[in-house]
Amino acid sequence: MKNILIPYDFSEAAINSLRYTKKLFEGEKLNIFLLDVYIGERSNLLSEEHNQEWFNGIDDEIEDELKYLVEILNNEKNNFTYHSIVDSNSLTKSVNATVLKEKITLIVCGTKGAKSLAQTFIGTNTLNIINAVESVPIIVVPIDYKYKKIDKITFSTNYKRTFNKKELETLLKLSKIKKCDIEVVNLSEDDALTNKQRTHKVKLRELLQDVNTSFKKLDWDDSEANTIQKHIEIEDRKLLVFINHHYNFFNTFLNENVIKKITFNSKIPLLILPEFK
Repeated sequence: MKNILIPYDFSEAAINSLRYTKKLFEGEKLNIFLLDVYIGERSNLLSEEHNQEWFNGIDDEIEDELKYLVEILNNEKNNFTYHSIVDSNSLTKSVNATVLKEKITLIVCGTKGAKSLAQTFIGTNTLNIINAVESVPIIVVPIDYKYKKIDKITFSTNYKRTFNKKELETLLKLSKIKKCDIEVVNLSEDDALTNKQRTHKVKLRELLQDVNTSFKKLDWDDSEANTIQKHIEIEDRKLLVFINHHYNFFNTFLNENVIKKITFNSKIPLLILPEFK
């Protein structure tokens, strides 16, 4: 968790994601990269030379503003070192390029929130990052979420695929940093699991053996999304974790073009782990 990337456009969602990151990793030594990406459209009324001058002006203005913020942040008394990056590329290309160049180990994205239950709380930009970044875990922070102490991390799985240590690395590190337990939840009774699912569950138990871990079957409530949401609300959980593979409901609606129809509207942050085969 040494190098963290926060897409930062000075919006309320971005500001809140920065606040959350500072509280989540309080006391840890980190490099935090703030990435501001802008896309400008060239004017047909201006020459190429004047278009370039206009773009350079925007670039300088954004860069100065972000550098000023980073200077203020670096004067705070903590173990964080902040860096500013400004790019005029597409958001996903900029994020992926920064991940490679700066050896990013975690991305934290803010969300703009949903106006109704008929909308997902994950905005287009965050969704594009989730779909484009394949090797780095992503934390998604709801715009109105204020950090609360994490006493137990909820990890949702249906055991339809095996697990490996690399993809669980961030989950294990967070559990250690926050000194909290891990709760593994699924919607199937043990006797309803296939032989493969049982094998995968045994493997998961083995990988989590150094952490205080509990396994719980959730009672079905209309849909998988509703069932998980009800559980985290009743138990007052502070972080929900998924592995981003095609066997879970989260990835199902990411890959289907029906985002506006999804009622999954998490009130707590999500940690989305990349799948490593």
